[in-house]
Amino acid sequence: MKNEISQSRKTSASTRSNFFPISVLIFIISIIIYRLSTIGPFAPLQCRLLGIGCSDTKIQGYVASEFIDVKKAFIKNFEDGSEVGSSVAVYYNGKLVVDLYGGYADFETMSEYNKDTLQLVFSSTKTLASIMIAYLVDRGLLNYDEKISTYWPEFAQGNKENVTLLDLVNHRAGVTYLDRQLTKSELEDLDKLAKILAAQPHIFDGVPLRAYHASTRGLYLNEIVRRVDPKHRTIGQIVSEEILKQYDLEFYLLLPQNHLSRVAPFYFAPITENIIRIRNFLLDWWYKKKNSDPFILESIDQKDLMLKTFNNTIPHIFEFKGVTKLERFTFECPSVTGITNAKSMAKLGAIITNNGQPLDDNSNSKPFISKNTIDLISTKLPIEWDYFIGRNLTPSVGGFAYFKFPGLEDVEFLGWGGLGGSLFVWNRELGISFGYAMNAIKMSTFGDKRGWSLLKEIVNIVNKLKKEQSESSFSKNK
Repeated sequence: MKNEISQSRKTSASTRSNFFPISVLIFIISIIIYRLSTIGPFAPLQCRLLGIGCSDTKIQGYVASEFIDVKKAFIKNFEDGSEVGSSVAVYYNGKLVVDLYGGYADFETMSEYNKDTLQLVFSSTKTLASIMIAYLVDRGLLNYDEKISTYWPEFAQGNKENVTLLDLVNHRAGVTYLDRQLTKSELEDLDKLAKILAAQPHIFDGVPLRAYHASTRGLYLNEIVRRVDPKHRTIGQIVSEEILKQYDLEFYLLLPQNHLSRVAPFYFAPITENIIRIRNFLLDWWYKKKNSDPFILESIDQKDLMLKTFNNTIPHIFEFKGVTKLERFTFECPSVTGITNAKSMAKLGAIITNNGQPLDDNSNSKPFISKNTIDLISTKLPIEWDYFIGRNLTPSVGGFAYFKFPGLEDVEFLGWGGLGGSLFVWNRELGISFGYAMNAIKMSTFGDKRGWSLLKEIVNIVNKLKKEQSESSFSKNK
């Protein structure tokens, strides 16, 4: 009996001794998994794993005292390892209340991301292009309801004869992609490019279905503008000659060579982030497959649409490691080649929220766009399913879209975002204009939690200020 008890105790002690290192290992692995899933992919590995060697990011710029929580949220994005370098700017009721920048523009040289840093913002460029089309509509040179063939007779080929400017700005023109890849020389020769664009047939046989025109939208808009502008200029040339100096902005569609050194290169998430991204993509795809209209799945091959869009037209723009080689940018595409900063995006949006009137710091400038045109371009159109993006969107006449971001489901912002996370949006009712640019690429099209967290703080502050103002006004009137 004693031997049995002794043997039992030995067995129990042996089990405990074996279990202890296993439990410790499980505990350590759990901590590592937790840190990898909660600390952003751009923090140093030792910081993500052990919490040591985390970057001490320098944040610079201006923030109004009422908006100090925006700065805290901006700093948190860096502390969480979600940023390398970025800038955020906010105008409220026409006043600059946030203009912050921090982190590194270039890891190799350890140069700071500062007020002089410029950034490629991909599809946030589309917001500028839409504003410039409105600028020409306001001057009577264009009309959203007019057929494109009115301005460009050669366009009326391949079932495109009924396509309107409204269709094109809202990605319904049937030219989501081109049938073949364009060469660099063709992109640089606008007359040759015009013939290629005109000859492209409508991919939906003339039916105006929405399918995101990732790069083609800008190429087609540029040719239309060249034909209606008295000087036959491109969108980028008009911006450079009539907008940038007049309103103290920096937004280049074809970057001057002397600014090359100011542009921050991109940085890409390590494998852990890519694994999470692929998982989320597959889950999202499966959800859409189960919940989409069967017509979409049966009649249009979304995968084929995406492949042709990204592989044809100007594919080297979308080769992420290649976009930092700015010497490739010898042509203008008002869909993806915009290089700017957060302040310029926010300021241009602030002019829109200010009903087209110049801001106080540009009080000598002439009005940008009339209020009537701003009301027009802000007009909501019926919700549409985008066959490329695979989701419903609420477009506006001006070619923007209304967005409700996570955590801000009660507020709509008008504008657009860029691949990687940049945002260029505004809300006229709240008087908010927001710009965000960064060099840490995340796989997102309409922003991500970095920009959304900043917007959430801004809306909370503005709502609080408006409430205080309303209560103060009520007290005075009693």
